[in-house]
Amino acid sequence: MKQKKRVKRRGRVTSLRASGSVEQGRSTNDGDRWREWRERQLELKRWLRLPKKRVTLNLDADVLAWFRGMGRGYQWEINKALRRVVEEERRALNGKH
Repeated sequence: MKQKKRVKRRGRVTSLRASGSVEQGRSTNDGDRWREWRERQLELKRWLRLPKKRVTLNLDADVLAWFRGMGRGYQWEINKALRRVVEEERRALNGKH
């Protein structure tokens, strides 16, 4: 069996052992969810390497509520949405010149 490690609070590490019955009992959608989760984790790692700057930003309450509704990592989602806008603007400017 493959062993996974999980870090708990205060640096304690525990080993988790996947049971064979759980792995065999996966539905077909589990693979898609796993792939989406893995892609998001890889994107997050790339994003974390970029330098950050702390700012104060005033957002409309409904916009903030929508992003917070995404759950943990909602600030990352806001940054991702803003980055898409910046990249589209850059493409538009490069296309005109």
